[in-house]
Amino acid sequence: MSDLILSLAVLLATYILIKIFSAMINRLLRERGIDGNEQEAGKGAISDRFIRSARILLQTLLLYGGYFIAVIIILDIFDFKVIPPDQLKFFGAKALQIIGVLVGTRLAISLGQLAIKQFFEKHKQYDNDTIIENRRTETLEKLLLNVITYIIFFIAFIMVLQIFNVNTSAILASAGILGLAVGFGAQNLVKDVISGFFILFENQFNVGDYVVINGVEGTVEEIGLRTCKIRRWTGQLDTIPNGEITRVTNYNRGPLLGVVMVGIAYQEDIDKTIAVLQQECEAAFQEIEAVIDMPQVQGVTDLGDSAVSIRVIVPSLPGENWRVERELRRRFKKALDRAGIEAPYPRRVLYQREQGNRDEKINKEK
Repeated sequence: MSDLILSLAVLLATYILIKIFSAMINRLLRERGIDGNEQEAGKGAISDRFIRSARILLQTLLLYGGYFIAVIIILDIFDFKVIPPDQLKFFGAKALQIIGVLVGTRLAISLGQLAIKQFFEKHKQYDNDTIIENRRTETLEKLLLNVITYIIFFIAFIMVLQIFNVNTSAILASAGILGLAVGFGAQNLVKDVISGFFILFENQFNVGDYVVINGVEGTVEEIGLRTCKIRRWTGQLDTIPNGEITRVTNYNRGPLLGVVMVGIAYQEDIDKTIAVLQQECEAAFQEIEAVIDMPQVQGVTDLGDSAVSIRVIVPSLPGENWRVERELRRRFKKALDRAGIEAPYPRRVLYQREQGNRDEKINKEK
């Protein structure tokens, strides 16, 4: 009866101690947003998610560890030796080491994820808050989160094996040989993934950009770690492995120059034509929103077989240069027609001999 009462006392004391220490953990690891202040929840060096994870981990270890020790004490009260004292000390030390590794692993993952998330949050603050930019940022963030989680778990697994005196050098060597074999067998896949990571990290092009990649011209529809998809203006969808991308021409990075070539006949007045074109350029600058600077008539650039070519350049918004060129050609055609300036066309001069001279020549030859 005394042993039973003592055992109940041990359980009661364990329960009370667990409650006390659990309350202390809740007090020390209290979330900032728990009082309803949501704005304070995301501030500070340590986020509420990390605090919540650390609190749950410590409370779980306290609960199971406390009751495990209580069970060992109760078995000892009843002289029931499940584990000899020397082995109990050995396994206790090993268990504490494993618990330390697990706690360190959890903390390392939480700190690594916190650092990555804070880095990308700062990155979002300085960039344009667009769907395209957020998609690129989220892709990189998820990729780095997965990489750091797998690396830390692998290190923790090796440390646990070392606690039980397992020779990890052979495992590491085997993993290296296996990784090398996989790398040789899937080198194209690895190359595509690495190239895709740097494409996203360096922000070479985004979804919606008009690009020319490996001779394929169109709008970027999707960017992945292995491939990117480009939709041509005629509707075809091209899928290009990232490892094969060697050169990218992006039409959405900065203003573009539209180039319009105007041809006139040789007998027309060049100075008058330039004046008409310049007047139309000034009107287009005021009326077309995509034109960001005054167009310039650069003058005669070519003397062809039947036409004098005059070049006009117009600074325009990214991706709008083709539309601006089409609109200027329409305006130039109407302006030249109003001014009576003739468009060029091929001309031929025909010489015809008189019929009498031709008959006389034929008679002489006979």
